[in-house]
Amino acid sequence: MGLRRGLQLARVGSRILRRMRRGRRAVETHLSRHPGAGVPMPTFVQLRLTNLCNLRCKMCGQWGDTGIYRSLSSAPATTEGESEKSRIRELLGLGRQLTLAEYGTLLDQIAPFDPVVSLFGGEPLLYPDVVPLVREIKRRGLALTMITNGSRLETVARDLVEAGIDVVSVSVDGTPDVHDAIRGADGSFERIAAGLRAVDGWRRKLGRAAPMTVAIFPVTELNMDQIRPGIEALQALPVDTVNLGLRWFVPTEAGKEYQKVMKEEFGVEATSWTGFEFSWPGGSDAARTPRMAQLVRLLAAIRRRRLLDEVKGRPWTSFVPDVAARDVPAYFTEPTRTFGHDLCPVAWYFAQVEPDGDVCFCGDFPDYVIGNVRRESFRDVWLSDRAARFREKLAREPLPICARCCGSYVYGRFSRPARS
Repeated sequence: MGLRRGLQLARVGSRILRRMRRGRRAVETHLSRHPGAGVPMPTFVQLRLTNLCNLRCKMCGQWGDTGIYRSLSSAPATTEGESEKSRIRELLGLGRQLTLAEYGTLLDQIAPFDPVVSLFGGEPLLYPDVVPLVREIKRRGLALTMITNGSRLETVARDLVEAGIDVVSVSVDGTPDVHDAIRGADGSFERIAAGLRAVDGWRRKLGRAAPMTVAIFPVTELNMDQIRPGIEALQALPVDTVNLGLRWFVPTEAGKEYQKVMKEEFGVEATSWTGFEFSWPGGSDAARTPRMAQLVRLLAAIRRRRLLDEVKGRPWTSFVPDVAARDVPAYFTEPTRTFGHDLCPVAWYFAQVEPDGDVCFCGDFPDYVIGNVRRESFRDVWLSDRAARFREKLAREPLPICARCCGSYVYGRFSRPARS
């Protein structure tokens, strides 16, 4: 990445970073019970536009090997199967997705507190009005990001650049052969590459700095031996940042305990965790294998070389969760350790609007709904009694699944409030 592009990215990202810092201060003030401190409005509002997806990524909690939608969709076509098919349609929100006009109403409600808006899925580019929605969000002056599998990015590249979207993140698992195998679709990597090149081409033609392009590169048991070639493949593409992440997962016992807690304390049948059910092969013994030791050395080397890579014009590498390389074996094999991330801030910092208008705090685990924006204003939903109950729980203690959920890690460390 050259100096000019670095300065451009600093301008693109500065607004988001300022909003995050302001949101953090508001949350910390609220949690410290500062006199007069009310519940802050969220820093991030994520719109899950659709639960439909055109890929079948093996580790995905929605459509992966254990994904909640994938498992239901395999139900037999018996009488019981028909019931399951109906349940699938209910979960996916088919026929009940918010319309562009309804999103416009929602945007008018949230614009006054200036959140960062994120488009998510499923695959957000499968939402029919995604480009008009991007324009509506940017017309209101809101910062906007999108997470996509990249399969349709090339077709909308010009529209996204012209509309002014701030960040486009694509999910990548490694070299073309590794990525395609994990994503379950031949040519998937090349479609991402074509999309990124198209975005970069239109940025240049239109003289735009945005969007920043980010490659989200999860480290899993499926690709851990191919991390270096995968990064080299990404460095050959017009990517601004490579986010090297560690897999989010839920061990069986933690998931069962979460389900019990949610039933007893909130009366909710919380089954979404089953989509992320996973324990590292070999258990605690895996932490001492040559394979894991090799991964630790590699991650440490990547971290050391970041500045040198940037000087050479290569993408900056970030780490989420940002744990030391030496702690990666423990991350995978000691799932109760939190590495200082003891309080998940989402109940004060983040809201996700589901395809049908339901609002929840936990993006990957949308079991607990605090309201619906079709029936109430966003502010009323955010400040509802149901929302308050969940905040009280998280302020006291984490949920059993929080130790390996993105909400606890992507926003930095938050301190649990002291109790008298």
